[in-house]
Amino acid sequence: MNRRKRILWLLLVCLIMLSACGKEDKKEATYAEIEKMAAEGVFNVKWSTTEGEYTAGTSYVINDEKTGGKLLVTAFHYLWPDNADTFTGPELPSYVKGGEILYAQSGKDSGARLKCNLIIPDADAVPNIAKDVAAFTMTSGEGLVVLKLSDRRPEPGEKIYLLARLWDGEVINENCVYECQVVSCGADQIIYTLDKKYGSTMGASGGPLVDKYGEVIGMHMAGDGTYYYGHVTESFRKQIDGGYLSDITY
Repeated sequence: MNRRKRILWLLLVCLIMLSACGKEDKKEATYAEIEKMAAEGVFNVKWSTTEGEYTAGTSYVINDEKTGGKLLVTAFHYLWPDNADTFTGPELPSYVKGGEILYAQSGKDSGARLKCNLIIPDADAVPNIAKDVAAFTMTSGEGLVVLKLSDRRPEPGEKIYLLARLWDGEVINENCVYECQVVSCGADQIIYTLDKKYGSTMGASGGPLVDKYGEVIGMHMAGDGTYYYGHVTESFRKQIDGGYLSDITY
């Protein structure tokens, strides 16, 4: 090997080492750890609205630097008034009047309550999956488990987990953990499959989709019986970052 080739080889080795430097080796989560996440970090909300009270959707909690605390996130389409032809993010505080946060798996009251809506100006509902997100601050939510958001997109064929209590289906996992497989993942939407034995995913919208590291790579929004669709973490994170707190508190 001549001198010029040796130098090029050394430069290549240095670049490889530099690219690896500082990267954290992630540890894969065990199935038991995924089950623990579902038991402690996934919630249903008993919503109080101008149309009355109802329990719908799945929620989870994230850390939010902008508001300096925790946010409960879920699907916007569950909070669309029955009599509204159109509905926008800034209108949400006039519809939601509060809510009790319950553990999805056990149904027990967490003691936390909705406090204030984070207004997301471009929030929209299914079929606009890439805009379907709502977020709230909470009172007494200090003890709620926070799920970590991933900075990666899953690969086709990768196994992921839907964490939610499904309300309708022939087979229901009491641990609220459902294994899925990624079909594709773009900038704002993830498409995946779920074993047909589970039937409908009614009630799962807003539920976290977590990868093998136990990090949230998206949240479930809809399904057509063959494929299921979610809002990618990177996409809904940008929406949340562009939001602002309502001046209405519950």
